[in-house]
Amino acid sequence: YVIQAARRHDYLDFYRQEISFRRQLGYPPFRRLARLLFSHQSREKVQEEAEALARGLKFTIAERGLTGVDLIGPAPCFFGREQGKYRWQIVVRAVDPASFLRIVDIPQGWRMDVDPINLL
Repeated sequence: YVIQAARRHDYLDFYRQEISFRRQLGYPPFRRLARLLFSHQSREKVQEEAEALARGLKFTIAERGLTGVDLIGPAPCFFGREQGKYRWQIVVRAVDPASFLRIVDIPQGWRMDVDPINLL
């Protein structure tokens, strides 16, 4: 739909479809995102760290009954390796992801970005 709307210079059609998609899937502006990123020279360590943090986050979500918080990932970043380091990410989707992140322990070495400009 993006290419077709651009080809027709129909920004209104693009907007209608995109905003509907975002509403259905809970993407901004209907919910907010926070990106948690871990990088390291070891591919195995990056994956292990990401999976361990995701388990902890999922446990907290379930234990506290936080139905408005969900995770995307863990998964390798789109650019999986940068400057010799492997990169994995977890995306938190919630109305206020910063509030959720304040109640969990994020291990040292993780970078957090609330309302990230991109997820690459």
